[in-house]
Amino acid sequence: MANLGPKAIIDEYHAAVLLGITPPELRWFSRALGLGFRLESGGASQIFFTYEELKRMSSAAAASAK
Repeated sequence: MANLGPKAIIDEYHAAVLLGITPPELRWFSRALGLGFRLESGGASQIFFTYEELKRMSSAAAASAK
């Protein structure tokens, strides 16, 4: 079974789906809050998040929606 603890990582597409926001919105929150980390492989770059970071972004997204 996969490790789904708070330190498990998730890619930006799936993170956006879980948070119910678009990938561009996710990238904006990521930059604004300083969350996530970028991994590059074969010229491609993608942002990954821990579940703890997603929890923090979720709180920030909910607060901005008010």
